[in-house]
Amino acid sequence: EDFGLYGFHFKNVNYWPYLAMLGCMLPLIIWASFQSDFQNTYPQFKPWSIPQVFGLETWQMGLGYEVFYASAFLSVELIFRGLMVLGLVKVMGKHVILPMVVTYAFLHFGKPLAECIGSIFGGYILGIIALKSRSILGGCFIHIGVALLMDIAAYCQYYYNH
Repeated sequence: EDFGLYGFHFKNVNYWPYLAMLGCMLPLIIWASFQSDFQNTYPQFKPWSIPQVFGLETWQMGLGYEVFYASAFLSVELIFRGLMVLGLVKVMGKHVILPMVVTYAFLHFGKPLAECIGSIFGGYILGIIALKSRSILGGCFIHIGVALLMDIAAYCQYYYNH
């Protein structure tokens, strides 16, 4: 069965369920943005504490950071949902999801508690979706969307309060 590079392909991907999932996450992200541990963690790029470099404006540095930050989630999805789910399903069957979730949750240790707990549920759901659809593209969409929404919420909180 051909499912691209560990599920990274653009064949027959329906984005509407992922857009709905992202919509469900938005109120949780907004709630989280009012929590002190969230505000201490995000955004990871804090333009107000970084001097101007290479003649770039603050917004240019921020945009560059966000592009590379978002692209990093492609490799996260390739590893966790692609390699650990789609790559190992022939060896472990449907039981492949639990070890992936445990490992994925471990990646979130040190982040805000709500994010750690959410990673367990999110990892499980994205693992099932990858297994059923044989695609990680939806997971990439969700992961990048959540990360960017978290940063946007953090920027809004910072600039509103300062």
